[in-house]
Order: sequence, then C-alpha cells, then structure tokens
Amino acid sequence: MRLKIFCCPYCVRGKRFGTIAAMNIHIGKQHIVDYKIFMKNNKPYIKRNLPRASGAYIKEVTPMN
Repeated sequence: MRLKIFCCPYCVRGKRFGTIAAMNIHIGKQHIVDYKIFMKNNKPYIKRNLPRASGAYIKEVTPMN
C-alpha cells in the first residue's frame, strides 16, 4: 500500500497524492498555476514556469507628413 502524504493546497478537502509529480500534474491541470513544487534538502520549494523570453510583433510606424 502506498502512503499518500502530499496534499493539494488548493483543494477544499485536501486531495492526497503519493508523489510530488502526481500532485504537480493535478495542480497544473485543475488549478492552472504557473509553478511546480519540488523538494530540496527535505524542504519544499517553488519553481516558476515562466518563459525565458517573449516576443511581440510591432506594427511599422510611418510618419504622417
């Protein structure tokens, strides 16, 4: 039997998961957040899922004479 020790912080009843990966999938699909939770030295950390660079198209501006 697998122990389910990781809880979703957003669910009202605290849905439980066996691994952090399963909890991250649930949080990403059900609650639509832009981060993932991971463990480092037995402490939880948050890693943001932001793009490194983003571009935007700019219309060419012509001077009006």
